Amino acid sequence: MLSALLQNARRAGAKIVDLELQVDGADMWLSVTDDGAGIADPSVLLALGRSGWGDSVARGEDPAGMGLFSLAGRDVAIRSSCRETGEAWEVDITSQAWEAGTPATVTAAPLACGTQLRFRRDERWRDDIDQAAHYAALYSPLSVRLNGAPLPRRDWLEGAEAIFEEDGVRIGLFNDCRATHMSPCINFHGVIVTISMPAVAEKDRSWWARIDIVNAPKLHLVLPARKEMVENAALEALRAAVRRAIYRHIRTLGCHRLPFERWSEARDLGIPLPEADRVLMSWTPQRADWNSLSSARSPVRVADHLLLGSFGPALEQCAALAMQRAGAFQGRFACPDKDMEGYSWYDGLRCISSLHFTIEREGEAFRIDGSQSSELDSGPVDRLSLVLTISGVVEEKVTLPAPVVIDYDDVQCCSLDDARILLASGDPMTPAQLVDLLEGACFFSSGDRDADSWESQHERFLLDARTMATRLLLGDDAALWGGCASFWPIRSSVVPEGR
Repeated sequence: MLSALLQNARRAGAKIVDLELQVDGADMWLSVTDDGAGIADPSVLLALGRSGWGDSVARGEDPAGMGLFSLAGRDVAIRSSCRETGEAWEVDITSQAWEAGTPATVTAAPLACGTQLRFRRDERWRDDIDQAAHYAALYSPLSVRLNGAPLPRRDWLEGAEAIFEEDGVRIGLFNDCRATHMSPCINFHGVIVTISMPAVAEKDRSWWARIDIVNAPKLHLVLPARKEMVENAALEALRAAVRRAIYRHIRTLGCHRLPFERWSEARDLGIPLPEADRVLMSWTPQRADWNSLSSARSPVRVADHLLLGSFGPALEQCAALAMQRAGAFQGRFACPDKDMEGYSWYDGLRCISSLHFTIEREGEAFRIDGSQSSELDSGPVDRLSLVLTISGVVEEKVTLPAPVVIDYDDVQCCSLDDARILLASGDPMTPAQLVDLLEGACFFSSGDRDADSWESQHERFLLDARTMATRLLLGDDAALWGGCASFWPIRSSVVPEGR
């Protein structure tokens, strides 16, 4: 109600509104006084759906509503002095008069200017008036005083990184990934409205807007509640203006990481931007446990990098070890990013289109590419190689010696016992190194509510992996002795999220 009264005062050209809570014995009254243009014809107050506003206000805001009938059943006193005619009047309406239909008597009144509305409130409203008044006044264009004390006001666009003004609105741009396209975003002369507005996300920034309406007569609130905007051509034009403002601001920043689709949209809106920065996420091999923090992927500026996609935790962990041992491609891999497809620099990058291991054992050749199990028994093989296919103008194949490959499908396999571990003969590997590899390739904690804690599952896996690694590399006797916890400390190269 206070917001509606402040809106009326604003339409009347008021600059200041005084709210005063008056206690008269057991009675409590709220008085609302403004210094606006006043009301010439008191009859418009009691006409349902009539507003009495001039043509410009009526066209710009469609202010017709319940009028004084929103106070039906209360004792109400109104005074007004019309600036145009110089006449002042007052009228009192008792609570009984509303139902009885008793005629209201209008008399002359001693009021210098503006309008005063005084009405009875319930005693329980005493504690609510302060909060309601502060809320109504916070983003209002009017100065509001409560019992003589000025109420705080704030700019709706406070904290904006940039502000654009056009077509009677102020558009403030904010960089905040926590906001959504349905965050409260429009200040309609003090009334805060939630509505869908454009938001544009980059890889490292998220842009959204707040709108402060100054003088936009074609933007309307839905009657009678006035809690949402009318969907019309003016609102669609405002959404387009918000998009243009975001892209105009991005252009001033000199660089961006917009998806190609958003970059194209900016171009279509007449705001040409340079191509996105040549930045992708560095590649690190997947870990089987999504709840573990693997080696952090970080932004990297690409040059002669190769794109390396997803081939599954087991293959990627073993491939990373093989490339590390061979000293090949170090720091040259980046993760694919579909959002960047279309930029010339991205489309020109070569990629690893195929990754597999070849095995020779007792004169037979085998291939492990994650498509199906090799059915090979764990143990040493005669030859083990990593084969990478690099796509580009000319396809290239690179073959590297590999120390180990783990044949393990994290979808089909249920436990470490399902893993087949093939080791290159003569390539040194310690049990601890193999346990690290098994942990990254095979360990996945169960999210079942009845499962043990992450720590318990992880510890049990490490014990099993240690036994398996020791048996393969050092023999059964060492594995039996290694069952003691003191054989080497159980440790982890990963940390569960939130710990």
